[in-house]
Amino acid sequence: MKLRLDEFEYDLLKFVKDESLIKDGDFVLLAVSGGSDSMAMMHAFSKIRDRLNADFIVAHLNHMIRKEAEIEGKGVSEFAKSLGFECVVESRNVPEYLKNHKGLSIEEGARIVRYDFFETVASKYGANKIATAHHLSDLTENFFLRLFRGSGVGGLIGMSPIRGKYIKPFLIFDEQSIRNYVKIYRIPFFEDRTNFDTRYLRNRIRHVLIPEIKKDFCPQIEKMVFNISTILKMYQDHLGKEISEKFDLKIVNDRICLKLEDLRKEDDLVLSELFKMILNEMGIDISNRKIESCVKIVRENGHHELNLGRGIYLVKDKDLCVGKKEEEISWSPLELLVPGSVQIKELSIKIYSDLEEGEINLGDSKNRVTIDAGKVNFPLVVRPAKDERIVPFGMKEEVRVKDILKKRGVSAEMRRIFPVVSQKDGKIVWIVGITFSDDLKVTRDTRKILTLIREGGAF
Repeated sequence: MKLRLDEFEYDLLKFVKDESLIKDGDFVLLAVSGGSDSMAMMHAFSKIRDRLNADFIVAHLNHMIRKEAEIEGKGVSEFAKSLGFECVVESRNVPEYLKNHKGLSIEEGARIVRYDFFETVASKYGANKIATAHHLSDLTENFFLRLFRGSGVGGLIGMSPIRGKYIKPFLIFDEQSIRNYVKIYRIPFFEDRTNFDTRYLRNRIRHVLIPEIKKDFCPQIEKMVFNISTILKMYQDHLGKEISEKFDLKIVNDRICLKLEDLRKEDDLVLSELFKMILNEMGIDISNRKIESCVKIVRENGHHELNLGRGIYLVKDKDLCVGKKEEEISWSPLELLVPGSVQIKELSIKIYSDLEEGEINLGDSKNRVTIDAGKVNFPLVVRPAKDERIVPFGMKEEVRVKDILKKRGVSAEMRRIFPVVSQKDGKIVWIVGITFSDDLKVTRDTRKILTLIREGGAF
């Protein structure tokens, strides 16, 4: 038998269905802090769950910041069981976490630990949705908080009803509506005394600014902010769709790589949104400073590297990549017997050598070169390139090897370990796969040729 719904519960059910927050077969974790909002959410879902083909579980975390938190956990558990919900209650030491993660505020540290807990419980029990009790008043507080901090469009949009597995089914209600619902049904809840401490900016916005705006300027400020956020989200979604069609943002080998020439065709607005999407895809905290730095690097010349946090870097050379840095590779010089071969395992490349007489078969310089063996001082060595020079085939003047590699689009990291074949005295015979020394070229007087062949390698 389906329970009769009041107006509040009916509005919740309609919002959940209209926004497709919960679909048939979903298993939803209700994140319950013990405050009036989350306890009201738990009660309301106990009333509408018969009209949703979904299962529910309740999760509560004790952050170990306040002494009374243990009592709150027991209260949440008892209320959940009275409503027929299974409840998971655990404790995580946020103060200890903050000691090991310097620079985080209590609010930031608690949030990280809390959401890690939700993810862990959801994974353990197989929940595919996580519902939080954020409401219109929270949306409004965040709007002003981020406005004062100079946030961009993405920050002002703030909360969305659904983002990945996270849903906010209470986003249509303001705080007063929720309080009225709690009062009508005498729903038990616990008041966190820190919510009234006006030393925190968020609380000053909640208890001072918004009441003044409602009283003297705009009684419907929460709904106005919700409408503005919705409009801004429409603009951002439209721009995001265009960016997704232009750029491939798939993560390959823990990296997203884009052509620099394509990026430089776009204006700063598109680049800003593009980098927000990339950082979001990488799970990196987004800030205006990071976005501005990324855009600036695109516009500037030369090699750049930017640490974005959590082991993710932006690296710009010929192209631009965001992701985990390639592991630093090093390898030692190897003697190349003639005829013979050497293998550079670190670069997945093999180089063969041979001496030939008679008909000359010229190579293409990339995978095979033929040079005048009579002009070479043996033995030969295969080694990483240094800060040295060569007169490339077809040229008259010396050129820095690093400049040749850079012009060919070889990354800065690869230029450090790029293979060359040289004489023991250091003179370069062949920049592998690119060019050889002009004074070693085959002429009509050549009687014996040295053939060098490359096999493999990603350059």
